[in-house]
Amino acid sequence: MKKLLSLTLAVLFSASLAFSQGITIGVRGGLTLTSGNTTIPAQPADGRPEIKNEGDGQGAGFTAGAYARFKLAGFFLQGEINYSQFLLKQKTNTAFSAPVLPGVNASLVLDNKSETTLTAINIPILFGKSFAGGLVRAYLGPSFLFTSSAEQVSNGSLTTSLAGTVIDRTEINDAKTDLRNADDAGILEVKPLIIAIEVGAGVSLPFGLDVDLRYGVPAITGVYKDGDVGGFLGILSLSVGYRIAKLGL
Repeated sequence: MKKLLSLTLAVLFSASLAFSQGITIGVRGGLTLTSGNTTIPAQPADGRPEIKNEGDGQGAGFTAGAYARFKLAGFFLQGEINYSQFLLKQKTNTAFSAPVLPGVNASLVLDNKSETTLTAINIPILFGKSFAGGLVRAYLGPSFLFTSSAEQVSNGSLTTSLAGTVIDRTEINDAKTDLRNADDAGILEVKPLIIAIEVGAGVSLPFGLDVDLRYGVPAITGVYKDGDVGGFLGILSLSVGYRIAKLGL
């Protein structure tokens, strides 16, 4: 997959250089806001029920990198390489039952909040069109995220009751899970390469400044290796760029 991506990038940028009517090179940085939910399927062999994690607000991260924008007869192709961090905040309050004696079930309630931090080298390849003399841009394209780390930190409690009486309460305090490690993450192991779709718009301002607002979803590959894990993930980013150089026409 990485060799295929490298070959694709080489072909795209070689073609862009051949037909380009101008190249803009710059740097960019900004804020990422991540939201979403995750449904973990039941795992009967381990006695685990289905767990639905809901979104718990926007998680703030960052992105920083460089870009090259090739002007192509009113359209453009923009390639980037960014170092990005995404923070997903979730919560759950799941009630289920489990046998403690033959014919006797205990009631359990998992009340938990988690924060998942994912860092990645992000390589978007965006195709778009310029308007208003090049002042306004709209674009979309795939984004290749090579994940370098993914850690989940959980806080909450697991309460066990029998006939309405609490018999045990286990506190969950800063429990860390490495989601890139199969032994630690289990069904929630994150893929090393996540392919998303990004759509956005930008404005070119005086003094070499660009402002961009875009939204991305990992619609092509998903996030987790196990396809039974469901849910939704959306990433909104706001960035400011600086045009270092403009070459050609």
